[in-house]
Amino acid sequence: MKITCLVAFLALGWLPVFNQIPAYNFTRQELESHLKYIASDELGGRRTASKGEQLAAAYLIKHLEEYGVKHAPGQTGFVQQIPFANIKPATQAELTAGESKFKIGDNLLIINSKSIDANAELVFAGNGWVDEAKGIDDYKGLDVRGKIVVTITGLPDANSPMDVFRSMERKRELAAERGAIALFESYRMALPWPFAQSYFGKDRMEISEPNAGSGLVYGWVQDASPSILSIAKNHPNTVANLEIVARETQQLTANNIVGIINGTDESLRNEYVLLSAHYDHVGVGKEGGAAYTPQDSIFNGTRDNGIGTVALMAAAKYLAANPPKRSVILLACTAEEMGLLGSQWYADHPLIPTAQVVFNLNTDGAGYNSTGHFNVIGKGLTNVDEDLEKAGKMTGLSMLGDPAPEQNLYERSDNFTFANLGIPAVDFAPGITEMNEEVFKYYHQAADNADSIDYDYLLKFCQAYTSAAKLIADKKGEIEWTKAGEKYAR
Repeated sequence: MKITCLVAFLALGWLPVFNQIPAYNFTRQELESHLKYIASDELGGRRTASKGEQLAAAYLIKHLEEYGVKHAPGQTGFVQQIPFANIKPATQAELTAGESKFKIGDNLLIINSKSIDANAELVFAGNGWVDEAKGIDDYKGLDVRGKIVVTITGLPDANSPMDVFRSMERKRELAAERGAIALFESYRMALPWPFAQSYFGKDRMEISEPNAGSGLVYGWVQDASPSILSIAKNHPNTVANLEIVARETQQLTANNIVGIINGTDESLRNEYVLLSAHYDHVGVGKEGGAAYTPQDSIFNGTRDNGIGTVALMAAAKYLAANPPKRSVILLACTAEEMGLLGSQWYADHPLIPTAQVVFNLNTDGAGYNSTGHFNVIGKGLTNVDEDLEKAGKMTGLSMLGDPAPEQNLYERSDNFTFANLGIPAVDFAPGITEMNEEVFKYYHQAADNADSIDYDYLLKFCQAYTSAAKLIADKKGEIEWTKAGEKYAR
């Protein structure tokens, strides 16, 4: 009987997998304790720059110190401080061009503003973009000094939501550098106009690092009749009146948490695998969303992204005690929920040169409806799929790809920030077979509490993420994009 079982195990290829299971130095009880704190009411939904998020940061720092994780070179601690502005929407705003009126709360959104009452000429400037390498200059031949620039959202060759969001700051800079007093984009995005109104119609966070466009009035106008775009494009020299009553902007700070584990292989230790997870969430009550009750108004973010935060902690503990060949950056990001702002700040202010970072293994998710799987958002884009699948098998989890390609999930978490730098990147997420009621029951809901979690699954997920990190950091040969991921290669 024993011989028969052994033959069966060998035939199925299970024995080699069992022999490779690491001796994980974290327990189910330990992970449960982490998650119950990270997702506790005490932390108040971990909104960016809030007291609750600061408590979460202190908790992460305490444990990184206990694990023996090192500071980044030249740093005296684990904190990377980021300046933010808490933007409050204007209370009144109206843009009048001839007989056409655009009003806040209806067909006008004010995204960045100061109080103003001015008459100025409208000037159409295409997408409002300049790219010398591609021979694009939408301002060529235009004089926009003292005028209101009108453009189309997005870039000349890209108009996805993330393309629009990524281009916003640069567009403001380009208009301000040329002396414009305001920039309005005609809203042409797949996201419904009411979604944009909801997001920008409430308090929000922006990085407040001074730039040329920071003082420019900036907004979106609904692309419907009457169209601000058609007025500016087809009726040159039209003079518009712009009236805005702005509200005071509050200056705040929040923190990325960054640690380093040095690699053991002399030929590979100068290469870094970046492990990332955002630890912020959306807060409480109206600032968190509409789905709350008087009995529960705290958006605890257990699944998004308490699970990912705990997985990052588990990997930190294991890899600090069992360093891989390559070095590891541990990055707990703030402000992911505000538009990937924490990871973008790190990308713009890296503590390890970007050229030395060979891979980003992000972990973030919307929840789970299968305790037998994990998802790789970005499956097929890099040459580490085999390593990721192997990591899952070590703890009995099967790998799935993107459960909802139509939702553009790859571009909605911090892995996308690093992919845009040319770094091969994927998101390692809890198991979703389809985006169904079981997922949306908790996703960004006040019901997403720590007592609703399967902690046996949490243990397996953290083990799989940790093993994936170790396998990739030990991987022989180059880590690179596949043909499917070439669009991100630099």
